[in-house]
Amino acid sequence: MELFIDSADLEEVRQAAALGVISGCTTNPKLAAAAEPGSMRRRVREILACIDGPVSVEVVAESVEGMLAEAAEYAAWDPRVVVKIPMSMEGLRAVHVLERDRDVRVNVTCMMNSSQAALAMMAGASYVSLFIGRITDLGNDADAAIAETARFIEHGRFKARIIAGSMRSVGDIQRSFLAGAHIVTAPYRFLPAMVHHPRTVETIDEFKAAWDEARQRGGLE
Repeated sequence: MELFIDSADLEEVRQAAALGVISGCTTNPKLAAAAEPGSMRRRVREILACIDGPVSVEVVAESVEGMLAEAAEYAAWDPRVVVKIPMSMEGLRAVHVLERDRDVRVNVTCMMNSSQAALAMMAGASYVSLFIGRITDLGNDADAAIAETARFIEHGRFKARIIAGSMRSVGDIQRSFLAGAHIVTAPYRFLPAMVHHPRTVETIDEFKAAWDEARQRGGLE
């Protein structure tokens, strides 16, 4: 069970890494465009310097040849770079070449059901990313999609690991892990939300008040 940060913002990655709970990072063109300006290569290397695990970098090309060219560039940056390939017919062809012929790790992304995940795993994907929030938006059962994919991995003895993304709430993170996701990738804003509970704050304040009162009475040194 691992938690990744879904961000291309270096400061967010640094803050998350300092907590000691993040073991990887996922990015996409939308996140990169929203982050501070600069070379994507430099930013990915800076992110890699903050964390020990893999960093997923997504291609924007739509043709097989374009995907393979982008993937070759990204994979050359660092051995921990994982190339994100969107689910499509062309994408599956690219996954097959990258994983089986070029020894490049691939994260197949933008998937909305377990059937897509099964095809990605058959093509050789190392990671399969299910978009939990978007699956729910469609009125479908995101937990079932994760659980079905987990069963496919077991029955087919695939190497792939399930990444649950498109988190909309802390509850999505909890449910995804319970449904069988190996990894959940979430925006930084959910980390403080996972830490905070009003009753925890009340309890800490209560304990501190009791300690202060005891010291004032001279009962503690």
